[in-house]
This record gives sequence, structure tokens and C-alpha cells, in this order.
Amino acid sequence: MVHAVNDNDQPESGKRIGRFQLTGELGEGAMAIVHEAFDPQINRTLAIKVLRSERAADAEYRHRFLSEAKAAGKLIHPNIVTIFDVGEVDKQPYIAMEYLEGKTLQDVMDEQGHLPTRDVVKIGIQLASALDYAAREGVVHRDIKPSNIIVLEDNSVRITDFGIAHIETGGDDYTQHGTVLGTPQYMSPEQVEGAGVDGRSDLFSIGVVLYQMITGDKPFMANTLTSLLMKIAKDDPAKIAEVSPETPVGLRKIVEKLLAKSPDERFQTGRELVEALQAVQVELDEQEDPLAQQAITPLKWKWTIMLALVVALVMLVAIYFVHTRQLAVMTQMVVDSGNSIAELIADESADEVLLQDWIAVDGVVQSMRKHTEVAYLAIYDPEGVIRASTEADDIGQPRQLPPESQRLTAKGDQIVSEWERHGEKVFDFEVPIKYQDRIVGGVQLGVTKAALNNAANLTLITMLGLMGLVLLAVVIATYVLVSRLSVPLRLLERGMQHVSHGNFGYRIHGKRNDELGRMFNRFNQMGESLEQQFSDSGREPYSNDDATVARQRPAGKPAEKQAAGEAPKAK
Repeated sequence: MVHAVNDNDQPESGKRIGRFQLTGELGEGAMAIVHEAFDPQINRTLAIKVLRSERAADAEYRHRFLSEAKAAGKLIHPNIVTIFDVGEVDKQPYIAMEYLEGKTLQDVMDEQGHLPTRDVVKIGIQLASALDYAAREGVVHRDIKPSNIIVLEDNSVRITDFGIAHIETGGDDYTQHGTVLGTPQYMSPEQVEGAGVDGRSDLFSIGVVLYQMITGDKPFMANTLTSLLMKIAKDDPAKIAEVSPETPVGLRKIVEKLLAKSPDERFQTGRELVEALQAVQVELDEQEDPLAQQAITPLKWKWTIMLALVVALVMLVAIYFVHTRQLAVMTQMVVDSGNSIAELIADESADEVLLQDWIAVDGVVQSMRKHTEVAYLAIYDPEGVIRASTEADDIGQPRQLPPESQRLTAKGDQIVSEWERHGEKVFDFEVPIKYQDRIVGGVQLGVTKAALNNAANLTLITMLGLMGLVLLAVVIATYVLVSRLSVPLRLLERGMQHVSHGNFGYRIHGKRNDELGRMFNRFNQMGESLEQQFSDSGREPYSNDDATVARQRPAGKPAEKQAAGEAPKAK
């Protein structure tokens, strides 16, 4: 049986609400009082919000209070406070929710002023992820502000107090157009004007919070409520570049877009905001990455200088030396190229080999048959049995290895050999297929030497009459081609950084009819696959899935009072 709460007196410590035993008061506000409580059935400490008696007497307030429970109760997200139970006794409702150990974002800003850029971006991503999820569930918070954002000990955040949340349904609407709900300094222009709102209104409020975290000041300030609302509706805030010039340009543009007066000019979904903030996060990582800061010789210079020196040397020595040297250089290029192709095939087929999807693996193998320089290609399982091959007779047979005496290089698990197979001289590349540092199979690639020999002979003949022209052509062509190659490589690097931050929606745009284009397509397919996997598992790919919540306050420390609707602070 649920114990009734006296209309005139709120329950005191030691009393019960239903099965919950009240152990202290955590906070109070104009609408409700939040109590610390204990659930003896599951031995858990939680927080219970009870609507004030004078508010509970009003049907609209009571309905709004229950709407919070219905709205937030169906939201399951790592950055949204969890609702455990809802009840109502004698027209006085209550909500049982998880007990959080942390501080409000307002408390954090009161202590630190403006926050480091990386913390701003991290908090912004979590807020946007949570509100994007809520919007897709048909819930608009309408009161996003620092005191409704809890920062936990692991620096993850939770949004609380859906007390004026609006459920976008076709039923009765107790928050009609013309009703202004929310905290004035964090309201959107459409809230100020009493117009209808959607998830883009919450994004405006996130913009206000981000602005405050970056600068330490609220974007809209005034001496009177009327003046404040006019500023929100009509005026632009001070430029972040003027107040906090060290803020990255990308982050400044994001906040400016969030604070646009027209909802159509803002980000249209929380996901768009997440992706924009993750791009800033990638930029921050690039600035702090020791590898990015390390002094390097660009490929366009390295390759140009290397080949120019080789050609210059060819022009200064005898024809025989030119021929043999050129052959050695081209052999190394073939080895490097073959190694790269074998590694690429190993990377692209790792998932299929792990899943033993030999049909898909065979598709990868057969796609290489059109390359005349490929003498053979086989993919084998961990036991060395060939599962897919350009030579059908080899399937199901143990792989053939070149003698150790014919090895050219052996670097770790990767072996390059030169041998004769079926009367044809080939380079043999052995590369393991790994999945999370575990070997699940291997690639054996044979590249014919015929093309190499033909090229060497052609070079010998051409150099007799066109030495100077070749030297000039090599320098210009290498510089231009490698310069152009750096652009798509940079795109791939940027894409990988986005994926490392969980932004599986990032795509590389642009069409290329070459191997790089194939790599772009593979990257985009990988992103789509990861998105689908997260979608099938019900997780948000850009959410803070590692967020954890402590359930108990350290012993011997009293509860602090704070505004109702806010989660308990860390003690």
C-alpha cells in the first residue's frame, strides 16, 4: 500500500512514500521537493521528487509533473537521468529516479569559470547525443540549463528535470502555444515569443550553455526580464572571438549557428551537432598528436628527390650499371607495392575471414584476377588451408611456401620471397590477416616479374636517347602526383580520426576511379556497417556509452539542499 502524503506537510526524514523510506531532503524548488530515499526491496538509494501540495492542487501542474515521468521514464540513454517508478496518492504524485553522485554544471562553472575547450566539446557531444535521442522519441526538454546538467565523477554528464518536457503527440497538449516555459536566460527566441517549439529549441539552449562554458558569461544579460527577452529575440551576443580568441574557429562557428534566431538556420538535429563537435574534437587531437607535430619530410619532396637522384646517377654511369641499378630500384618498388596490396587485401578481408564467410572472401580474390601482374592470390585459414584462390585447384589444399633460401625480406609475420612457380618467376608476399592482434588467417600474393623485366629493358633503350627528358619528366611527374596523392591520404586520415571518436556517420565524398577511390568506398562501407551494428544493438554510436554512476554518497556526509529537479551533488 502507498502511504499518503499530507497535503499541508511534505514527508519528513524517516517517513515512507510507498515502499520507499525517506532518509533526507536533497533539494527544493518552486514546483517540487526532492528527497533522498531507500528502496529496501532492491537495497538501493534513490531520489524521490514530490510535487508541492499547493502545486498538486492545480490540475495543470499535476499533469505537467506526471508528463515529466512519462516523458523521461521512456528515455533510456547514458546521458539522461533514469526514472525508476512513478506514483500518485490523493492527487499528490511522486517520481523515483536514480541517485547521482556529481555536481551540476553550474557548480563546476562557479568553481572554474570558463572550461577548457576539450571539456566543452566533450560535454557538448554528450548533451547533443542525449537530446537527439529524446527528440527522436518525441520529447522536447524545454529547460536545458547548467543546473539541470549533472557532471559525474568520470566527467560524463546526465540531463535531468524533464519537468516541463513536451511530448509531441496528437493528444491533449497542456503546454499550448503562447505558454512560456523554461529559464529565461536559456530560452530560445521561439520560447520567448510563446510559439511552438521542437528539438531545435533545445539546441539553442545548448548553444547558450556552450557559450557560457567557453567565455564564463551568459550570452544574453539584462537588468529586467523584459529587456532580457527582447535581447534573446532580437540581439546577437558578443562574438566569442572577441571574448575568448583562443577558442577554435570551428567551435565558434558551431555556437554561432546554434544561437541563430531562426530554427531553420540552426542545426536541425542533435546528430548534426554531434558530428560537428566531433570534427572539432578531431582538430584538437591533431594539434596535440605528437606524431602530427613531429618534423617529417613530405612525400612529394622525398619521392621526387629520391627518384631524381637515381635518374641522375643513371646518366653518369655506364649503360650496364644504369640497367642493373634501375632494375634493383624497380624491384624494390614492386616489393613495396606488393606488400601494400597484400596488406590492403588482409585488412579488407579480416572481418569475412573471422566470420568464415568464404563466399565473400572469394569475391575479393576473384576481383584481383583482372590484374595481369597478379600471378596468383590465395587466402588461407589459421591452419594454412587455402579457402579462396585465383587457382581453383588449390582450394582446400595446404598453401605452398617458397624455400627459406629464396626469401628476400622477413619483417615480423610478413615474408617476401622470389621463386619460380609453374615456370614463371614471381615475387611471393606472405601477410597474416589479423583481427584485434589475433591472427585469423593469411594472404599469399604472387606478383609476376615479367612486367618488371619488360619495364627494365624499356628503360634501358629509352635512356639511350632520352636521358635528359626522362630526368625532367620524373621530377615534375613525381612531385605533382605525390602532391595529389597527399590529399586523399589526408582525407583517409581524417576519416579514421572521426571513426576513432565514434562518428560512424562520417563519409568521404568525391569519386575516384582508382585504388584510392576503392579505399574511399571501403571506408564508407565500414562506416555504414558500424552504424548498422550500433543501430541493431540499440546503442548510440556517438553517445558516451562508458558513462557510469555511483549509487551511494560517502558515509557520514550530509545531504545538501538545492533546487528541486536537480540531481544530488557530490559530497
